[in-house]
Amino acid sequence: MIIDAEVHLVGSGWVRGKYVMAAARAESAKFNLAHKKNVTPEEYLDKYMRPFIDPYADKMVQDMDETGIDMAVIWNVDWAYAHTGEPRVSNKEQNKIFAEIAKRHPGRFWPLFAIDPRRPDAMEQFREAIEEWGMKGLSLYPAAGFYPDDPVCFPLYEKCAEWRLPVVVGSGGGEAHWQHSQPMYIATAAEKYPEVTFVMAHCGLESSEQAQLAARLLNNVYVDISMRQWQLKMRPQRFYDWLRDLIDETGVWKIMWASDWPSQENIVPRREWLRAFQEPDTDLEFTSEEIEIILGKAAQAVFGIPD
Repeated sequence: MIIDAEVHLVGSGWVRGKYVMAAARAESAKFNLAHKKNVTPEEYLDKYMRPFIDPYADKMVQDMDETGIDMAVIWNVDWAYAHTGEPRVSNKEQNKIFAEIAKRHPGRFWPLFAIDPRRPDAMEQFREAIEEWGMKGLSLYPAAGFYPDDPVCFPLYEKCAEWRLPVVVGSGGGEAHWQHSQPMYIATAAEKYPEVTFVMAHCGLESSEQAQLAARLLNNVYVDISMRQWQLKMRPQRFYDWLRDLIDETGVWKIMWASDWPSQENIVPRREWLRAFQEPDTDLEFTSEEIEIILGKAAQAVFGIPD
């Protein structure tokens, strides 16, 4: 089974305009460097971002079928509470949409509940999402401006321990307040709650050595390796060196393949990102067992996904 361990679906009215334009500025800059283009943020938004709007995930399922991906772990990002204000489709409504998408496409999506823990009704929403909507875990995005080891998060972690649910935490650089997402703070939370499985999304990005150390030393810390597409595109051998080192240092069962779709799709399409693992273009050795674990078995174990 091939599992994309991090996918973010896109719908109209899910984020505010200033967030969209900030994303377009950042993504167009990377796109221009990677492809030697000179596309403006406005052009990038219209031509390269709007096509990803797919609120029912019908196009996503088609793409997964064509690419050979069996399942995707999905969640939204609660950026609105502290920064932009609630979009037209509220964070609660988006969580419910993700739960309904999993029911619309049985066996294709594993939905996680996403929230800013500072919301006054965070626990009430969490209970409803898990007990009534059937969501499968928790996702936090500290770059919204909170630390993952802040006591405001503890009630959520305690419920995850009770319900035996994993927690995915965005790690490394973010659009703002990137310092909140450093792996050291996630590791502190994981030490406090050893019975809870923590996943460092993006493997810490610029702080990947911190994430690697935490995954090696803490039994309950795992990483997904999304957003490494840029490295593969620009410095492929450096990417494979990094991946080989990550496997050797942390153990292959700590590592999950993920795309962070759609943010990297215009850098390296997901089909090519998958092929980079299935057919690695390097003299370094990666065993078929290692690749099979990274592409699906590790995610099955972490998220409790059945065969």
